[in-house]
Amino acid sequence: MDSRLLDRFYKGECSDKEVRQVLHWFGEQQPDLHKEQELNAIWQEAAQRTEEVPGHDAGQVFRKLRAQIGEEHEQMEAGNVVKLSPPANMPLWIKVAAAILLPLCLIGLLKLFSSGAGSAKVVYQTIEAAPGVKKTVYLADGSTVKLNSGSSISFARNFGEESREITLRGEAFFEVAKDSLRPFVVRTGGISTQALGTSFNIDYSSYEGTITVALATGLVKVEQDGQAHKQLLSHLTPGQQLAYDKASGQYAVAPFEKSEVLAWKEGVLTFRKASMDQVIRELENWYGVRIEADTEGEQVDAWNYTGEYHQETLESVLDGIGFVKGFTHTRSGDQVKIMLNQ
Repeated sequence: MDSRLLDRFYKGECSDKEVRQVLHWFGEQQPDLHKEQELNAIWQEAAQRTEEVPGHDAGQVFRKLRAQIGEEHEQMEAGNVVKLSPPANMPLWIKVAAAILLPLCLIGLLKLFSSGAGSAKVVYQTIEAAPGVKKTVYLADGSTVKLNSGSSISFARNFGEESREITLRGEAFFEVAKDSLRPFVVRTGGISTQALGTSFNIDYSSYEGTITVALATGLVKVEQDGQAHKQLLSHLTPGQQLAYDKASGQYAVAPFEKSEVLAWKEGVLTFRKASMDQVIRELENWYGVRIEADTEGEQVDAWNYTGEYHQETLESVLDGIGFVKGFTHTRSGDQVKIMLNQ
Protein backbone atom coordinates (compact mmCIF):
# COMPACT_ATOMS: atom_id res chain seq x y z
CA MET A 1 0.00 0.00 0.00
CA ASP A 2 1.34 3.41 -1.01
CA SER A 3 2.05 5.37 2.18
CA ARG A 4 1.19 8.62 0.39
CA LEU A 5 -2.27 7.26 -0.39
CA LEU A 6 -2.76 6.34 3.28
CA ASP A 7 -1.61 9.80 4.26
CA ARG A 8 -4.14 11.45 1.95
CA PHE A 9 -6.80 8.94 3.08
CA TYR A 10 -6.74 9.82 6.75
CA LYS A 11 -6.71 13.53 5.85
CA GLY A 12 -9.96 13.04 3.92
CA GLU A 13 -8.39 13.98 0.57
CA CYS A 14 -9.05 10.70 -1.28
CA SER A 15 -11.43 10.27 -4.17
CA ASP A 16 -14.32 7.82 -3.84
CA LYS A 17 -12.34 5.19 -5.77
CA GLU A 18 -9.27 5.64 -3.57
CA VAL A 19 -11.35 5.37 -0.38
CA ARG A 20 -12.72 2.02 -1.56
CA GLN A 21 -9.19 0.91 -2.48
CA VAL A 22 -7.85 1.60 1.01
CA LEU A 23 -10.83 -0.04 2.73
CA HIS A 24 -10.37 -3.13 0.55
CA TRP A 25 -6.67 -3.25 1.40
CA PHE A 26 -7.36 -3.22 5.14
CA GLY A 27 -9.95 -5.95 4.74
CA GLU A 28 -7.46 -8.25 2.98
CA GLN A 29 -4.79 -8.09 5.69
CA GLN A 30 -3.91 -11.24 7.65
CA PRO A 31 -2.39 -11.02 11.16
CA ASP A 32 0.86 -12.87 10.46
CA LEU A 33 4.07 -11.62 12.06
CA HIS A 34 5.27 -9.56 9.13
CA LYS A 35 1.88 -8.00 8.57
CA GLU A 36 1.50 -7.24 12.27
CA GLN A 37 4.79 -5.37 12.34
CA GLU A 38 3.89 -3.41 9.22
CA LEU A 39 0.39 -2.57 10.38
CA ASN A 40 1.55 -1.74 13.87
CA ALA A 41 3.89 0.88 12.42
CA ILE A 42 1.03 2.39 10.42
CA TRP A 43 -1.22 2.32 13.47
CA GLN A 44 1.31 4.13 15.65
CA GLU A 45 1.97 6.73 12.96
CA ALA A 46 -1.74 7.36 12.53
CA ALA A 47 -2.22 7.72 16.29
CA GLN A 48 0.51 10.34 16.37
CA ARG A 49 -0.97 12.21 13.39
CA THR A 50 -4.39 12.25 15.03
CA GLU A 51 -2.98 14.55 17.70
CA GLU A 52 -1.53 16.82 15.02
CA VAL A 53 -4.76 17.36 13.07
CA PRO A 54 -5.96 20.89 14.00
CA GLY A 55 -9.47 20.93 15.39
CA HIS A 56 -9.94 17.19 14.88
CA ASP A 57 -13.14 16.02 16.57
CA ALA A 58 -14.25 12.52 15.60
CA GLY A 59 -17.59 12.90 17.36
CA GLN A 60 -18.40 16.08 15.48
CA VAL A 61 -17.44 14.53 12.14
CA PHE A 62 -19.64 11.54 12.93
CA ARG A 63 -22.63 13.76 13.67
CA LYS A 64 -22.16 15.48 10.30
CA LEU A 65 -21.96 12.07 8.60
CA ARG A 66 -25.13 10.82 10.28
CA ALA A 67 -27.02 13.97 9.35
CA GLN A 68 -25.89 13.66 5.73
CA ILE A 69 -26.77 10.02 5.13
CA GLY A 70 -30.25 10.45 6.60
CA GLU A 71 -32.59 9.15 9.22
CA GLU A 72 -32.37 5.58 7.98
CA HIS A 73 -28.99 5.36 9.70
CA GLU A 74 -30.20 6.58 13.10
CA GLN A 75 -29.33 3.23 14.66
CA MET A 76 -25.68 4.33 14.51
CA GLU A 77 -25.21 5.90 17.94
CA ALA A 78 -22.52 8.44 18.73
CA GLY A 79 -21.17 6.10 21.42
CA ASN A 80 -19.92 3.74 18.72
CA VAL A 81 -17.50 6.41 17.55
CA VAL A 82 -16.34 7.49 20.98
CA LYS A 83 -15.14 3.97 21.78
CA LEU A 84 -12.06 4.13 19.59
CA SER A 85 -9.99 1.67 21.61
CA PRO A 86 -10.71 -1.88 20.32
CA PRO A 87 -10.62 -4.99 22.55
CA ALA A 88 -7.18 -6.46 23.17
CA ASN A 89 -8.00 -9.77 21.50
CA MET A 90 -9.17 -8.17 18.25
CA PRO A 91 -6.93 -8.84 15.18
CA LEU A 92 -4.48 -6.05 14.59
CA TRP A 93 -5.79 -5.10 11.16
CA ILE A 94 -9.22 -4.44 12.70
CA LYS A 95 -7.56 -2.30 15.37
CA VAL A 96 -5.89 -0.34 12.61
CA ALA A 97 -9.20 0.17 10.86
CA ALA A 98 -10.77 1.37 14.11
CA ALA A 99 -7.85 3.65 14.90
CA ILE A 100 -7.43 5.12 11.43
CA LEU A 101 -10.53 4.64 9.34
CA LEU A 102 -13.25 5.54 11.80
CA PRO A 103 -12.02 8.75 13.45
CA LEU A 104 -9.97 10.10 10.57
CA CYS A 105 -11.74 9.09 7.38
CA LEU A 106 -15.41 9.79 8.00
CA ILE A 107 -15.04 12.77 5.71
CA GLY A 108 -14.03 10.44 2.91
CA LEU A 109 -16.92 8.11 3.71
CA LEU A 110 -19.25 11.09 3.78
CA LYS A 111 -18.29 11.74 0.18
CA LEU A 112 -19.29 8.17 -0.68
CA PHE A 113 -22.70 8.47 0.93
CA SER A 114 -23.43 11.93 -0.43
CA SER A 115 -22.19 11.37 -3.98
CA GLY A 116 -23.04 7.68 -4.48
CA ALA A 117 -25.25 6.23 -7.18
CA GLY A 118 -28.80 7.45 -7.12
CA SER A 119 -28.13 10.58 -5.07
CA ALA A 120 -29.55 13.74 -6.64
CA LYS A 121 -27.34 16.79 -6.75
CA VAL A 122 -29.11 19.86 -5.38
CA VAL A 123 -28.79 22.90 -7.66
CA TYR A 124 -29.16 26.30 -6.07
CA GLN A 125 -30.04 29.65 -7.56
CA THR A 126 -29.46 33.14 -6.23
CA ILE A 127 -31.59 36.21 -6.91
CA GLU A 128 -30.18 39.64 -6.13
CA ALA A 129 -31.53 43.16 -5.94
CA ALA A 130 -28.74 45.53 -6.93
CA PRO A 131 -28.10 48.71 -4.93
CA GLY A 132 -30.75 51.24 -5.86
CA VAL A 133 -33.19 48.50 -6.94
CA LYS A 134 -35.97 46.66 -5.11
CA LYS A 135 -37.18 43.36 -6.47
CA THR A 136 -40.18 41.09 -5.86
CA VAL A 137 -39.62 37.33 -6.20
CA TYR A 138 -42.54 34.94 -6.74
CA LEU A 139 -41.69 31.46 -5.45
CA ALA A 140 -43.07 28.18 -6.79
CA ASP A 141 -45.04 27.47 -3.60
CA GLY A 142 -47.04 30.71 -3.91
CA SER A 143 -44.93 32.70 -1.44
CA THR A 144 -43.51 36.10 -2.37
CA VAL A 145 -40.31 37.79 -1.27
CA LYS A 146 -39.67 41.51 -1.62
CA LEU A 147 -35.94 42.22 -1.61
CA ASN A 148 -34.60 45.54 -0.42
CA SER A 149 -31.73 47.17 -2.30
CA GLY A 150 -28.43 45.31 -2.13
CA SER A 151 -30.05 42.10 -0.83
CA SER A 152 -30.14 38.52 -2.12
CA ILE A 153 -31.76 35.15 -1.49
CA SER A 154 -30.54 31.64 -2.39
CA PHE A 155 -32.66 28.49 -2.62
CA ALA A 156 -32.84 25.12 -4.35
CA ARG A 157 -34.23 25.09 -7.88
CA ASN A 158 -36.75 22.45 -6.79
CA PHE A 159 -37.93 24.74 -3.99
CA GLY A 160 -41.26 23.61 -2.57
CA GLU A 161 -41.15 20.05 -3.87
CA GLU A 162 -39.67 18.55 -0.69
CA SER A 163 -38.72 21.49 1.51
CA ARG A 164 -38.91 25.29 1.64
CA GLU A 165 -35.58 26.72 2.78
CA ILE A 166 -34.04 30.06 1.82
CA THR A 167 -30.79 31.80 2.74
CA LEU A 168 -30.98 35.59 3.00
CA ARG A 169 -28.32 38.30 2.81
CA GLY A 170 -29.57 41.83 3.42
CA GLU A 171 -33.21 42.71 4.04
CA ALA A 172 -36.44 41.17 2.74
CA PHE A 173 -40.15 40.97 3.49
CA PHE A 174 -41.69 37.51 3.22
CA GLU A 175 -45.33 36.65 2.58
CA VAL A 176 -45.49 32.90 3.11
CA ALA A 177 -48.07 30.59 1.53
CA LYS A 178 -49.57 28.12 4.00
CA ASP A 179 -48.27 24.55 3.89
CA SER A 180 -48.58 22.54 7.12
CA LEU A 181 -46.35 19.74 5.79
CA ARG A 182 -43.42 21.89 4.68
CA PRO A 183 -42.45 24.75 7.03
CA PHE A 184 -40.94 27.82 5.41
CA VAL A 185 -37.43 28.40 6.82
CA VAL A 186 -35.22 31.47 6.30
CA ARG A 187 -31.57 31.15 7.37
CA THR A 188 -29.69 34.33 8.22
CA GLY A 189 -26.24 34.46 9.77
CA GLY A 190 -26.56 31.98 12.61
CA ILE A 191 -30.31 32.00 13.17
CA SER A 192 -33.27 30.48 11.35
CA THR A 193 -36.86 31.73 11.18
CA GLN A 194 -39.60 29.15 10.60
CA ALA A 195 -43.18 29.83 9.54
CA LEU A 196 -46.14 27.99 8.04
CA GLY A 197 -48.25 30.83 6.67
CA THR A 198 -47.41 34.36 7.75
CA SER A 199 -45.62 37.60 6.82
CA PHE A 200 -42.47 38.97 8.38
CA ASN A 201 -39.45 41.17 7.76
CA ILE A 202 -35.82 40.12 8.26
CA ASP A 203 -32.92 42.56 8.19
CA TYR A 204 -29.49 40.97 7.93
CA SER A 205 -27.20 43.71 6.69
CA SER A 206 -23.56 42.67 6.48
CA TYR A 207 -22.30 45.98 7.89
CA GLU A 208 -24.49 45.80 10.98
CA GLY A 209 -23.90 43.59 14.00
CA THR A 210 -27.57 42.76 14.56
CA ILE A 211 -30.12 40.56 12.79
CA THR A 212 -33.75 41.57 13.28
CA VAL A 213 -36.90 39.51 12.67
CA ALA A 214 -40.12 41.56 12.76
CA LEU A 215 -43.46 39.73 12.54
CA ALA A 216 -46.35 41.42 10.73
CA THR A 217 -48.93 38.58 10.72
CA GLY A 218 -49.19 34.97 11.85
CA LEU A 219 -46.60 33.22 14.02
CA VAL A 220 -42.91 32.42 13.56
CA LYS A 221 -40.32 30.45 15.49
CA VAL A 222 -36.79 31.85 15.67
CA GLU A 223 -33.90 29.50 16.51
CA GLN A 224 -30.17 29.79 16.89
CA ASP A 225 -28.38 27.35 14.59
CA GLY A 226 -25.76 25.23 16.35
CA GLN A 227 -23.43 22.45 15.18
CA ALA A 228 -25.13 19.76 17.26
CA HIS A 229 -28.64 21.15 17.78
CA LYS A 230 -30.83 24.21 17.51
CA GLN A 231 -31.70 26.47 20.42
CA LEU A 232 -35.13 28.06 20.53
CA LEU A 233 -34.90 31.82 20.92
CA SER A 234 -38.55 32.88 20.73
CA HIS A 235 -42.00 32.41 19.25
CA LEU A 236 -42.99 35.83 17.90
CA THR A 237 -46.51 37.21 17.75
CA PRO A 238 -47.62 40.06 15.43
CA GLY A 239 -46.03 43.37 16.36
CA GLN A 240 -42.99 41.77 18.00
CA GLN A 241 -39.40 42.04 16.80
CA LEU A 242 -36.42 39.90 17.81
CA ALA A 243 -32.99 41.55 17.66
CA TYR A 244 -30.06 39.09 17.66
CA ASP A 245 -26.45 40.18 18.19
CA LYS A 246 -24.24 38.06 15.93
CA ALA A 247 -21.07 38.58 17.98
CA SER A 248 -22.36 37.76 21.45
CA GLY A 249 -25.34 35.53 20.63
CA GLN A 250 -27.53 37.67 22.88
CA TYR A 251 -31.05 38.64 21.81
CA ALA A 252 -34.06 40.67 22.92
CA VAL A 253 -37.75 40.69 21.95
CA ALA A 254 -39.68 43.98 21.92
CA PRO A 255 -42.55 45.71 20.07
CA PHE A 256 -41.69 47.54 16.84
CA GLU A 257 -43.15 50.41 14.82
CA LYS A 258 -44.44 49.15 11.49
CA SER A 259 -44.11 52.64 10.01
CA GLU A 260 -40.36 52.42 10.58
CA VAL A 261 -39.48 48.76 9.99
CA LEU A 262 -41.78 48.06 7.03
CA ALA A 263 -41.81 51.49 5.40
CA TRP A 264 -39.11 50.56 2.88
CA LYS A 265 -41.59 48.28 1.07
CA GLU A 266 -43.64 51.36 0.15
CA GLY A 267 -40.63 53.39 -0.98
CA VAL A 268 -40.30 55.33 2.29
CA LEU A 269 -36.74 56.00 3.43
CA THR A 270 -36.51 56.48 7.21
CA PHE A 271 -33.74 57.45 9.61
CA ARG A 272 -34.03 57.17 13.38
CA LYS A 273 -31.19 58.72 15.40
CA ALA A 274 -28.74 57.66 12.69
CA SER A 275 -25.04 58.50 12.65
CA MET A 276 -23.40 60.09 9.60
CA ASP A 277 -21.91 56.73 8.68
CA GLN A 278 -25.32 55.03 8.89
CA VAL A 279 -26.95 57.76 6.77
CA ILE A 280 -24.28 57.47 4.07
CA ARG A 281 -24.47 53.67 3.88
CA GLU A 282 -28.27 53.74 3.69
CA LEU A 283 -28.23 56.35 0.91
CA GLU A 284 -25.60 54.41 -1.04
CA ASN A 285 -27.66 51.24 -0.88
CA TRP A 286 -31.03 52.93 -1.47
CA TYR A 287 -29.96 54.94 -4.54
CA GLY A 288 -27.06 52.80 -5.87
CA VAL A 289 -24.38 55.49 -5.58
CA ARG A 290 -21.01 55.95 -3.90
CA ILE A 291 -20.74 58.82 -1.41
CA GLU A 292 -17.51 60.44 -0.29
CA ALA A 293 -17.73 62.68 2.77
CA ASP A 294 -15.24 65.46 3.46
CA THR A 295 -15.79 65.43 7.22
CA GLU A 296 -12.98 67.82 8.26
CA GLY A 297 -12.75 66.23 11.70
CA GLU A 298 -16.51 65.85 12.16
CA GLN A 299 -17.46 62.89 14.36
CA VAL A 300 -19.32 60.52 12.03
CA ASP A 301 -21.32 59.03 14.90
CA ALA A 302 -22.48 62.40 16.23
CA TRP A 303 -25.31 63.22 13.79
CA ASN A 304 -28.17 61.48 15.60
CA TYR A 305 -30.31 62.25 12.54
CA THR A 306 -34.04 61.49 12.25
CA GLY A 307 -35.99 61.98 9.04
CA GLU A 308 -38.49 60.41 6.63
CA TYR A 309 -38.63 60.67 2.82
CA HIS A 310 -41.45 59.37 0.62
CA GLN A 311 -40.20 58.24 -2.80
CA GLU A 312 -37.97 61.28 -3.19
CA THR A 313 -34.91 61.72 -5.39
CA LEU A 314 -31.42 61.52 -3.97
CA GLU A 315 -30.87 65.22 -4.61
CA SER A 316 -34.00 66.12 -2.69
CA VAL A 317 -32.99 63.89 0.25
CA LEU A 318 -29.44 65.29 0.33
CA ASP A 319 -30.79 68.83 0.22
CA GLY A 320 -33.04 68.09 3.20
CA ILE A 321 -30.35 66.40 5.29
CA GLY A 322 -27.78 69.03 4.28
CA PHE A 323 -30.05 71.85 5.46
CA VAL A 324 -30.31 70.25 8.91
CA LYS A 325 -26.73 68.99 9.30
CA GLY A 326 -24.96 71.79 7.44
CA PHE A 327 -23.39 70.44 4.26
CA THR A 328 -23.53 70.83 0.49
CA HIS A 329 -23.04 68.14 -2.13
CA THR A 330 -22.01 67.60 -5.73
CA ARG A 331 -22.79 64.67 -8.00
CA SER A 332 -21.18 63.21 -11.09
CA GLY A 333 -22.91 60.08 -12.35
CA ASP A 334 -23.05 57.64 -9.45
CA GLN A 335 -20.36 59.50 -7.48
CA VAL A 336 -21.47 61.93 -4.77
CA LYS A 337 -19.32 64.18 -2.61
CA ILE A 338 -20.50 65.77 0.62
CA MET A 339 -18.73 68.91 1.92
CA LEU A 340 -19.44 70.10 5.45
CA ASN A 341 -20.03 73.84 5.81
CA GLN A 342 -17.23 75.72 7.54
